[in-house]
Amino acid sequence: MEQQLLLKAKKDLPKYLNEFNNFWNLTANHILDEDLSNCYHTSILFKNWQVSLNYIGISKVNSIFFEVHEDINASLFHAYFGNYRSAHMHLRSVIELSLQILYFYQHEVEYLQWQNGEFRIKHDELSGYLKRHPNLQVPEVENLLNQITVEWKKFSKHIHAETPLFFQTELESKKTKKISKRDFNIWKGNYLKTGYLINLLFLIFYRDKLTRFQTKPRELLLLNLKPRDFNVLGIEI
Repeated sequence: MEQQLLLKAKKDLPKYLNEFNNFWNLTANHILDEDLSNCYHTSILFKNWQVSLNYIGISKVNSIFFEVHEDINASLFHAYFGNYRSAHMHLRSVIELSLQILYFYQHEVEYLQWQNGEFRIKHDELSGYLKRHPNLQVPEVENLLNQITVEWKKFSKHIHAETPLFFQTELESKKTKKISKRDFNIWKGNYLKTGYLINLLFLIFYRDKLTRFQTKPRELLLLNLKPRDFNVLGIEI
């Protein structure tokens, strides 16, 4: 039996790879240049945050930044393969870990406990803490964190598969094995919105340090902001 399973696996795995390659190519041919540029920009946001903070001597939460960068890229890759449920799961992780970055920035004891699996903080506690944080005392922050919570709850539905609506197998693209504009655009909107919301939260939190960042990474972090965002940050455009 073991030998038969091995032979079957060696026969089937290339088929799976071919299926992935086919869907990847369908996605690549479907996505517009503007969408690709915006999605790629989102995929490197957190890498540039880590580079920028490291440049000014802040590196203690690097391990979390590595994982957030991995999550945002995994979401992009899963979407290219058509695995939209998994892609949304990674977006929830992006939100959770990003908020933890801001929390552990000034909670070294809890950070050490967390690294040993001895500390856990729930989303509502994190959000409530950040709403009271001195670095985030601008009127727009409460609404921003509320929007982030809305996205977190939405992505949680994919993880828990609360109804068949959130099943991978219920997606048009899964049933037809062809790119679905609807499926792709739902993911794309959620992907870009998550990157925008978290990036803006980080910009507000670290706004007093932005002038110390290197020019190119700072320009990338400020890219795609809305005019009102620059007003919140106190930056002239």
